[in-house]
Amino acid sequence: MSWKQLRKQGRTGEALAALREAVRREQLEPEELERAGRMLAADARQDENGGLRVRVLGQCTTSWLAPMIAALAWGRGLPLAVASGEFDNVVQDLASGAPADVVVLLPWSERYLANPLVDDEVAQWRHAWRLAAGRGARVVQIGYDWVGAGPLGHHLAGDVAHVRALNAELRAALPASAYFVDLEAVSGLAGRAQFYDPRQYHWTKQPFSMAGAAELARHVVAGIRALVTGPKKVLVLDLDNTLWGGVVGETGPLGITLGGTPEGEAFVAFQRHLRGLARRGVLLAVASKNNPADAREPFGAHPDMALAIDDLAAFEASWDPKAMALQRIADALQLGLDSFVFFDDNPAEREHIRQALPEVEVVEVPEDPADYLRALEAGLWFEAVALTDEDRARTAQYAVERQRAELRGAASSLDDYLASLEMCARVRDLDDTDMQRAVQLIGKTNQFNLTTRRHSEAHVRALLAGGAVAVTVRVRDRFGDHGLVSLAIAVPRDGDLVVDTWLMSCRVIGRTVEQLVLAELVRRATERGLHRVVGEYLPTAKNALVARLYDDLGFAALDASPAGSRYALALPCAALPRTFVARE
Repeated sequence: MSWKQLRKQGRTGEALAALREAVRREQLEPEELERAGRMLAADARQDENGGLRVRVLGQCTTSWLAPMIAALAWGRGLPLAVASGEFDNVVQDLASGAPADVVVLLPWSERYLANPLVDDEVAQWRHAWRLAAGRGARVVQIGYDWVGAGPLGHHLAGDVAHVRALNAELRAALPASAYFVDLEAVSGLAGRAQFYDPRQYHWTKQPFSMAGAAELARHVVAGIRALVTGPKKVLVLDLDNTLWGGVVGETGPLGITLGGTPEGEAFVAFQRHLRGLARRGVLLAVASKNNPADAREPFGAHPDMALAIDDLAAFEASWDPKAMALQRIADALQLGLDSFVFFDDNPAEREHIRQALPEVEVVEVPEDPADYLRALEAGLWFEAVALTDEDRARTAQYAVERQRAELRGAASSLDDYLASLEMCARVRDLDDTDMQRAVQLIGKTNQFNLTTRRHSEAHVRALLAGGAVAVTVRVRDRFGDHGLVSLAIAVPRDGDLVVDTWLMSCRVIGRTVEQLVLAELVRRATERGLHRVVGEYLPTAKNALVARLYDDLGFAALDASPAGSRYALALPCAALPRTFVARE
């Protein structure tokens, strides 16, 4: 039964569940998507729709775009409360102080193209960004676009050149923590004839067709997700008829379709794109129903393989159900399944994962391998605000982690294993060198995160200016460098050092880095003549891992409730818990 039929029967809860699944599977027409967003906003029982506050402000009408953003985000498990500002009222709305966690800014080119002054146009958006930052809101800035070539035509490139010059300046001026939606590229991929509706614009000042608005909403949601949670982390791939044509167990490693033919070249192009994702920090994993030896053989034997075994962070080849394989990959990588994207040519396997592991995003894979790359990119799963050196080194770090796991299996005790790692750490004050990485960790770390407060760069800088202690920890061991793995921000308050943010990468959980961080906080508090270190645990669906951290570190409980708990460590304190991490 469809969500519409369920709604007519008054079965609202079931209707919402069916609607969410339809959004997730991209089964709704643009008009239905817009109505779904309005339905969510109107349904007082839809608790999930009251999440992150988003305000859409534009130089054109945005009242169709806002509900599409809400519906698409909700379907992907990102609850948003989306409001639309009045027509061409951007600065006034920002100055009014209306609450927002994210502000979406949508320009329109008509006025600019009538008088194309790039500096003036950029200056007004700079002002808007400052107002948004003053309210603690993050920014999704949409670029400008041209609908037609203009009076000068295509060769002389008047309107086109003006728009491209402005977009280049706008992107260059954008704050580091903001996300840019390249509207010219988005409309170009969709086709401007289908993306824009001039009649709609003349009637309502909304320039997009319904299909165009839906496509723009997808990119806006990707931008919000990049700002709030970061990109997806793991792409899990099948092998036979996904990375190559044919079944390797039947044809052997040299009999698979890879290179040499149009179909074989399509598989090679897809592999090259995957290799690029691995180079920028996306973890590639394999989940294949295959004999393990057969599955691995093409990576070393076939001359046209663009991917190497070392490009893969995890490799599961067995005859078990793929849901079991994905769970083993998640356990090995110490990552949640909600950070996974699954790509498999077999529709039965895709449906199996959708039903068994609904938190995993599943790509609807087309039949023709020439379309694989386009299908993967269309999901916008790996959009990121910025890339750091740690991102680029991530695949290599997980390869080294396998060596650490082998060492642990051979060690006689946990203490012997930790000592054998020969860990050392560099502890330093947070500064511009690590600011981008620190803000990235604040935005995406879920498991070892005591409060899960999502601070913007502007807010972190404000805390520092107010006297906060902010320390970063970089760890290396005998196998290699983990990079920046922990961040703690604590605020002096009424004689206490109150921990506002404490997080750590999953790569070093259980290796006593937390004991090292506590020792640093105690040292900083003592130097300032403070009497206690006070910590807070705010439970979420993902941070149960650290529910007892303060207890285990020797803190005394102050108060507790379902919403959170507070703890204190009196200074001077007894001996601190042992750490196996030496300071450089």
